[in-house]
Amino acid sequence: MYHYLVNSQEMKQCDQTTIEYYGVLSAVLMERAALAVFHEVTARFPKKKAVRVLVLCGAGNNGGDGFAVARLLHLAGYPVEVLSPFEPEKMTAETRAQYRTVQKYGVPTVSVWPEAAYDILIDALFGIGLSREIEGDLYDLLDRMNRMDAYKIAVDIASGVSADSGQVLGIAFCADLTVTFGFAKIGQLLYPGAGHTGELLAADIGIDFNSFLEHKPFGRYLSADGVMGMLPKRKADSHKGVYGRALIIAGSANMAGAAYFSAKAAYYSGCGLVRILTAQENRQALFSRLPEAIITPYDTQAKDMAALLQALEECMDWADAVLIGPGLGQTPAAQMLVAKVLQYADKKIVFDAYALNILSKNMVLLKETTGIRVMTPHIKEMGRLTRTDVKDVKDGLLQAAREFAREYQAICVLKDTRTVIGMPEGDFFINTTGNHGMATGGSGDVLAGFLTGFLAQGQPARDAAALAVYLHGRAGDLAALEKGTYSMLASDILEKLPLSLQEAQQITRA
Repeated sequence: MYHYLVNSQEMKQCDQTTIEYYGVLSAVLMERAALAVFHEVTARFPKKKAVRVLVLCGAGNNGGDGFAVARLLHLAGYPVEVLSPFEPEKMTAETRAQYRTVQKYGVPTVSVWPEAAYDILIDALFGIGLSREIEGDLYDLLDRMNRMDAYKIAVDIASGVSADSGQVLGIAFCADLTVTFGFAKIGQLLYPGAGHTGELLAADIGIDFNSFLEHKPFGRYLSADGVMGMLPKRKADSHKGVYGRALIIAGSANMAGAAYFSAKAAYYSGCGLVRILTAQENRQALFSRLPEAIITPYDTQAKDMAALLQALEECMDWADAVLIGPGLGQTPAAQMLVAKVLQYADKKIVFDAYALNILSKNMVLLKETTGIRVMTPHIKEMGRLTRTDVKDVKDGLLQAAREFAREYQAICVLKDTRTVIGMPEGDFFINTTGNHGMATGGSGDVLAGFLTGFLAQGQPARDAAALAVYLHGRAGDLAALEKGTYSMLASDILEKLPLSLQEAQQITRA
């Protein structure tokens, strides 16, 4: 269902287990890695005489992969050269063996940049173990490769990208394609590393889930095939009550838009019934735009607090899942609603937007409650929740989401260019869909309502969060294809949710 995602240490452990426990020779893994890259080159560039290839090889085992790729291409008739700035004595034993083999086959090998033009550049300089910044001649080498007009392929990981964080260590190779081995690396999904990775392919070289033994990694991600089986099941013989009831507590006076986006997104998830508890000024606007929803209005001035509490109690008893916060404001009535909703330990509750801002002033409220809680902050809201500088949140996106989830025992959907979902148990998801056109008002309201709709249908909270974020991002990608990233609105994303779900259903049937 999910794809594993590893850091450098987890991947090294997989290598070691495969070699030492299962007895697969290191040289076999290296040859299979080289074959994976070779097959991608030959499939994309079948006219072998029409392209010139330069392979940049380092001294570690990543360089050994590169030497093997060069040999395979040479034997297949491709004009290929190798650039290796390291002496053979500095190479690992496996890489030195590959270097000597290349020499015997007569593959041209140089130690300084050759004055020639190339159609394909293959980067095998540094692998996942790089932890220091690249400087000096090696910096200049990568800079020159990046400036060349050629198709660029990274072997396992783009040199200079941290496999653990996605940070660029001084400089990084800008790949059009990365062929990684076994499992995708965390740094290939997080920015800025994702921007240097290009198209990412995870090749099977003989390292699979068996190599984890009992030490499974914490990271996961979804892809198009990964949504198979995750959608809530629907039966031919059913009715609206079977598919859950979502309560949306949203919309301050004359601010109906957020409530509308959230409620309609909940319906688009497949939820059977949606109820909106909102300011009385929004009643007519919501009724005219979304007549399918049940509207329960309240007095935002809290003149009759008892009546508001009674309405809240009735709505909460009715609901299977609850969203509170979009467009809610921070009035006394809004603050009371957030505090009271937290007390319902038996309800699945999503906190978004203004509800997060209200909670940020008294996080003890969250810590003292129990139940299924999903928080959906963007990085500025996360900064307020954790009293942390926004830049520090962005630079440590993964750590921030995981630490928050563990501390408050709540699922944390931390929204950014790559949304990270931290789980209370310590594991996490990194989303791979979406685009910068989704940075528009109301996009978060759509996501929050969509997620609540899945929760109302009985989806486990972790699955609902991962699925909603993935499909919401996919809807954004579909909207971008139609409108372009400059002109997208939240309503465009909202109206592409059915198509993103339809795609998932088609993949499931296939």
